[in-house]
Amino acid sequence: MSASASHRSVLRYLYNHNPFYVISAVLMLFAVRSAYGTIEIGSINCWVMMGVLAGYTLLLAGIGVLIVRWGKVWEDARSILLLLLLLFLGVSVSMDDLFSRITPDQGMLLMIGGFLFSAVVSEAVLWGTGIRLEARYRIPYHLFLALFYFAPWWCSPEMHPRSAEELEWTLFLFPVVGSVLFLFLLPAVRGGVSYVKGNGTPWGWPLFPWIPFGMFAACISLRSFALCLTFGPAGPMWITSGSGPRLISFDTLWGFYFLIPLGFVLLLLLLEGGLVTKNKVFQAGVIRFSPLLLLLAMPASTGRVHTGFLFKVTDVLGGPVWLTVWLLIGFYLLAAVRRVPGAFTAGLGAVALLSIVGPQTLGSRTLIEPTAWPLLLDGILLLMLGIKRRSSGLCTVGILAAIAGIWLVIPDTILFEYRFTTCFHLLWFSLLILGLTFHDDFSRVLQCVSALLVPLVAVVVILNERAMEIPLAWRLSYVAMWAVGCLLIARFCVNRWFTYSFAATLSVLLYTSATYAFRLAVQYLSREAVVAFVWSVGALLIAFLISAHKARWLPEYAWMTFWKEKPPEDELLPPPLSDESSREED
Repeated sequence: MSASASHRSVLRYLYNHNPFYVISAVLMLFAVRSAYGTIEIGSINCWVMMGVLAGYTLLLAGIGVLIVRWGKVWEDARSILLLLLLLFLGVSVSMDDLFSRITPDQGMLLMIGGFLFSAVVSEAVLWGTGIRLEARYRIPYHLFLALFYFAPWWCSPEMHPRSAEELEWTLFLFPVVGSVLFLFLLPAVRGGVSYVKGNGTPWGWPLFPWIPFGMFAACISLRSFALCLTFGPAGPMWITSGSGPRLISFDTLWGFYFLIPLGFVLLLLLLEGGLVTKNKVFQAGVIRFSPLLLLLAMPASTGRVHTGFLFKVTDVLGGPVWLTVWLLIGFYLLAAVRRVPGAFTAGLGAVALLSIVGPQTLGSRTLIEPTAWPLLLDGILLLMLGIKRRSSGLCTVGILAAIAGIWLVIPDTILFEYRFTTCFHLLWFSLLILGLTFHDDFSRVLQCVSALLVPLVAVVVILNERAMEIPLAWRLSYVAMWAVGCLLIARFCVNRWFTYSFAATLSVLLYTSATYAFRLAVQYLSREAVVAFVWSVGALLIAFLISAHKARWLPEYAWMTFWKEKPPEDELLPPPLSDESSREED
């Protein structure tokens, strides 16, 4: 591609998407922010700054109405309409310092005036552009605008004197209130696509009107941080770096965990939207990405002010990680009741997290010692689900979780010294029962595993050093019991794996018994006599097996092919031709 063609493509992109409204608004906000950073805080004329932002907002709103009303340039209008929400937030933030300087009566008028300014401009833009925003969306829209101006008036110590601790909790509750306002959108979500038809724009649901409300979610996050920065009672807002200019201190009580309620409510709205549209893929996606809410609970700062308030929240309410896990459990329970794909499994995973997450958990370094009850609960639920669905795989996972819980419980009981033996046998018996009672593909794997474990365990019981403490007679009885069990299973369930297991276990039992008897006999008889006796018994056993095979007492699959009797040679010859067929050939 030539240089001129490349330049034309860039110019075409700029012309089509017109990012200069965004650039202009960002530069305006940056100019206001720079003024705050370079002018002494006592010398800032906040009225002028608020007036500049309000005037720029009116100008941008007027341009938006013009290009839609008479130009139908909706691509550019979309950027302007979203920027208006950001500028309403900027006007609100510019009032923070004013609420620290004026009287309560003036503060009340300023709050009402700011809200009326944003509300009137919004209504004028909607009327001028012909956009129809229905009541289920319009009422929450104005509630969000009111929150932006009410919050600084309510949090200002000059407007409402309160203790430092009360102020901290007031700032903490701001995003919670914003999250509650988002719940007012549930009726609008349930209205679905039909509720926004004929809205006066070229955009359909969900682009209209959910993109503006997504902007509100971002504005609530930014407003929460700005309130903590301005009114936070702990630590100075302005710090001095040597001989340079004064800078803003970002060590505030605010943390990403402030946004956990907002993220939770947004998950509820997204899930409801997927249910309304009956979009199974979207529902599963919401469930799949919902654990990302845990990222907000991780500590993001080590500042003194931030960690101090985090410890207060943890002492009063519990750690953010712990609270988030419980919120996710509730979310998955609600989704499971609504039959959302993957919700039940995700809920079990969230419950399992409670085995290592406690009320004082603040991150990976403060995980608690594993607790048993979440694993036991998961195991029982999975086992019940597996039985309901007739799935040996689900039952196996449930048994593994339950036995992991039992492993954690045993140290508090008298079975602590036998914890491994107890848990192993519980798992073994459970797999054996599942393999024999279920009839799916995985059950056959369980049968194979259970059968192969019998001779392996027999060898361990005989040869393991720790097992030597148990009398040999008890160990041989244990192996004999398993050999009889394998024989019974092979006989009544017609299972070839347990036939092989019986043969292998019987071989271990016979070899061990013979070895023990040989050592015992050598103590009383000569070695030559005992060896001859053993060879005699061996020959007798071989003779009996041959006779048993001839009598067809043994199953044929227990023998190799070459042991089978070959048919007589006359049976291998073709049958003789009859007289009639001979005459036909002649």
